[in-house]
Amino acid sequence: MRQAMWVRLTGCIAAVVLAASLSACSQSRDVVRLQREQLFSLGYGVLEDQLNLFNLDGKAPPQKTRLAMRDGIFFIANGNAAKVLTLSSYGDLLAMVYNPERNPPPQTLQPSTEGGDVRGRTARPYPFSSPGEIAVDSRRTIFVEDRVPETRRSYDDAMKASLEYVVLRFSRDGEYLDYLGQEGVGGTPFPHLSGLYITANDECVVVSLTGQGWMAFRFDQGGALISTIRIKRDDLPRPPGETDAIASMGGIIASPDGTGIIVKVDYYEEIIDAETHTQAGIEYSSSWAWIMDGATGAYVDRFELPAFESMVELEKDEKPVPRAWELAGAAAGSLFLSAADGDSSTYYGLFDMRTKAFKLFSLRIDPDELLYTAFSLSPEGILSAILGSAYEARFVWWRFDKVIGGLLP
Repeated sequence: MRQAMWVRLTGCIAAVVLAASLSACSQSRDVVRLQREQLFSLGYGVLEDQLNLFNLDGKAPPQKTRLAMRDGIFFIANGNAAKVLTLSSYGDLLAMVYNPERNPPPQTLQPSTEGGDVRGRTARPYPFSSPGEIAVDSRRTIFVEDRVPETRRSYDDAMKASLEYVVLRFSRDGEYLDYLGQEGVGGTPFPHLSGLYITANDECVVVSLTGQGWMAFRFDQGGALISTIRIKRDDLPRPPGETDAIASMGGIIASPDGTGIIVKVDYYEEIIDAETHTQAGIEYSSSWAWIMDGATGAYVDRFELPAFESMVELEKDEKPVPRAWELAGAAAGSLFLSAADGDSSTYYGLFDMRTKAFKLFSLRIDPDELLYTAFSLSPEGILSAILGSAYEARFVWWRFDKVIGGLLP
């Protein structure tokens, strides 16, 4: 008996060591507690090393603040302040592109000049309107959503959507290069952007929402349009056995290997009252991930995803109620699924798209850090976040890259 207990104990310790102290022995339902690393914090305000998360001037509604992390460097698009910041993982401000009409002159960065030396910590002006979604490729070219002036906006009857957004491209030094529209460089503005992604081969994928459904535009490194994929709201795919279910879009992301699009669809069944024979509601049935060919838009693969069940202890005779996970992204061959629970915990499920294995993780996010959140998933699987508390914006990350490679049992 003692020997068996020792074997179990040393096995658990070995797993912790292999995961670089990022995990703990399995708890109920094999939940692994993944430790977070606190990197740095930024205050709220209008200075170059501050963020405007809550629209400090009182105007509503607040605009997007989005985050991208690449090679340990953080890129933040702060819509309320109309600026894009580049920071190290220690919080050092490396560069800034900003709208001078909505920001005071920078004090810690040197203004860049045309034809001047751009090496070092520099600030560049650009007339941002509403910077939002942001992504960075392997060359650190920065892709940023922005809204065009009213004079350039139009309405597309076929899409049933207003065309108002473009994707700006900046060099790693913050120099404006060009912008992407529907047809490529200098093209027609996009409908409302719901996602902006960079693939493993540095292609850019823009996901837009229209009145009919969704569109995914794929561009090569030079900005030329490769393909346009349309997904209609009333024509979502259905797996076997779900022909009568209600299909609901659960998210669209670019496949990280650059081959296509991943579409998550949740399915619900009608509840029919036995006495009146009328609909009494709906209940969750299942979730599936569908892989679309990046060139043709054809569905080439599918797999069912596990449901999320609350970790809160149930009352006697109470049955768990399954629900759908949120699609948080994809990296290193795994789908990242997230869910907030009634125990004030945040859970992430990693679904290996090759082996179909599923691992469950618990992340610590304090309730007072949820005033504003923005997450970013790096290609190797590092989950970074901006957590807005009452007094500061905290930058943290969780090293999923340490456990994706099968380090945990």
